[in-house]
Amino acid sequence: MEENRESEQPEEKGYVPRPAWQVWAARIGVVIFILLVIAQIINLARGQL
Repeated sequence: MEENRESEQPEEKGYVPRPAWQVWAARIGVVIFILLVIAQIINLARGQL
């Protein structure tokens, strides 16, 4: 029975970094989001809703 319990446990892996394309997609998404927020602030400052 001890042998079955050991084989059922998933292997613990160390830190696996995300693929580079996901990291760059997240960075680009953050930049686009910040630009959209700045555009909204400028529109509000002009008095356009």
